[in-house]
Amino acid sequence: MKIQQVIDCIIKETGVILDQERTVDQVIIGDPEQEATKIVSTFMATVEVIREAIQLGANFIITHEPTWFNGRDRKDWLLKDPVYQLKKRLIEENGLVIWRFHDYMHSVPEDMIYQGFDEDMGWKSYHTRQQAGNTGKNPLLTAPVCYEIPETNLNELVCQVRDSLEVKGVRVIGNSNAVCKRIGVLVGGGSLGLGDERNTMELVHKENLDTVICGDITEWTLSAYIRDAMLLGFNRSMIIIGHERSEESGMKHLVGWLQKLLPEEEILFVDAKEPFDYVIGETL
Repeated sequence: MKIQQVIDCIIKETGVILDQERTVDQVIIGDPEQEATKIVSTFMATVEVIREAIQLGANFIITHEPTWFNGRDRKDWLLKDPVYQLKKRLIEENGLVIWRFHDYMHSVPEDMIYQGFDEDMGWKSYHTRQQAGNTGKNPLLTAPVCYEIPETNLNELVCQVRDSLEVKGVRVIGNSNAVCKRIGVLVGGGSLGLGDERNTMELVHKENLDTVICGDITEWTLSAYIRDAMLLGFNRSMIIIGHERSEESGMKHLVGWLQKLLPEEEILFVDAKEPFDYVIGETL
């Protein structure tokens, strides 16, 4: 099957119609009219992922996040940059096609990234129904981002998140014995507010969340709010795992969905891995 046919099949299966002039879900580089050999699913087409795809004999990479270091994969500003030039050469010399699968994944009725998170955490049955009347301008109040889990404490929850999502380093706000039951999960950049940085604090207040698990943070918004709440005696905690770890599960479990849709194709997951090493103490 040609790569473009694979792309068309995936889009059709989502059932979502997006404005093709606005969506970031585009062929980023390569000729989609070639036949697909093997298909790789990943959070981001880093150089490491690209090299592994080549070793696996794949010529089609489905990536959730940008290849060219900016949200819309614009490359006009990069044309003379040696990093861009060498990465582009690596892709082109090996006949790869990179397609971004982001907006469609987040636009289906059950967000496909959250489906992967739920699978790895074992939380599929813990989603709560959002409170009636929470519409207005805050998209978080109507999104399925809240969970009610069996009561645990912060230390135990941190260990569960770390082990289930294979996180190298977890940042935490809260007391280790704090009660954790009503959880908000803001994968990727969700904790930045989806257009309004006040949205996350409104979510915590209106949904009476005691704990938030998130990817990215802005340190003067939600993390500051949670910290102040904790210091004022409220039962509030935060677990920060980074953008990549919060969304990679979705790309891992996308493989099963793709395999059912495209049974004749060989589809593989390549972990983009956390971009950071962590220094604890004086040495790396």
